Amino acid sequence: MATVNIFPNADVTNSPAWTISSGSDVWAMLDDDDSGNVSTDSSDIYATAFGKVCVVSMQNLNIALSGATINSVTGVVKHNNNTRGQTYEIAMKIGHSGGLYYSEGTGTVSANISWQTTTFTERATSDGSSAWTFAEINGLVMHLSLNAHSGGTTGITYAYFIIDYTEAVTVTDNAVFFGANF
Repeated sequence: MATVNIFPNADVTNSPAWTISSGSDVWAMLDDDDSGNVSTDSSDIYATAFGKVCVVSMQNLNIALSGATINSVTGVVKHNNNTRGQTYEIAMKIGHSGGLYYSEGTGTVSANISWQTTTFTERATSDGSSAWTFAEINGLVMHLSLNAHSGGTTGITYAYFIIDYTEAVTVTDNAVFFGANF
């Protein structure tokens, strides 16, 4: 088995809007890891009240996987609220052309001075029973919402999906006839 990460590459919606720290695109704030100081991060989306929602589309799977099988999709989100004594909850949904199928929350997260990474549940099927298809993988979207917020500023700086796959077995013809290759 192998894995590849796919990152946001376009905005679908941002309403009610998260604040974008620089530029005008949500996806551009979420596609690069920032492990620096939360208060000086200039590449994130943030909110001071719950109810903010954005959806970003993801990159296509740009590797040759002819005959490969998709084993699972896992969402990863790097988030924070560094205001002492505050709590928040971020929800992440996995979606594709067939709709939004999986929804998970971070649970109540206590404020912390550093970015915190949540790796959500690995999902082996696209809808609870059917295996993932390449068309679904190439149409993935990530839905992010701030569902609870007690105060301060909650931000997200990085979000992506981990795609786990098994490569196709290739057979090579190295037959040896009568002690010599023909």
